[in-house]
Amino acid sequence: MSAERAGAGLTEDEALDLLAFLVTAARTQMDEAAEYGPLRLLTAAARLAAFLAPRCSPRTRELLDGALARLPDAALRSVDPGRFAAELDAVCAAVARHLVEHFGVGGPPP
Repeated sequence: MSAERAGAGLTEDEALDLLAFLVTAARTQMDEAAEYGPLRLLTAAARLAAFLAPRCSPRTRELLDGALARLPDAALRSVDPGRFAAELDAVCAAVARHLVEHFGVGGPPP
């Protein structure tokens, strides 16, 4: 299902919200410890998922409600960095599988 048919485009307000978060997070990151970078990116991913959820395809909704809803807790980053990385790896793998299916990559030609 294409973004146009799914109505997945962001509204201007949603795009500005995400833009403002990313720009200010980049500036804030300059004064913070490096380990905050992944947490800020995960926050942006969660915000984008929230904007997308009401208007995406059912299969993408499964991804948002499944793997992306289980993004590792920020506190885990400092308590158990190995587990944080493993949980984030699992989310990345789920996103990759979804993209391969969604875009038909690696399958027989249409």
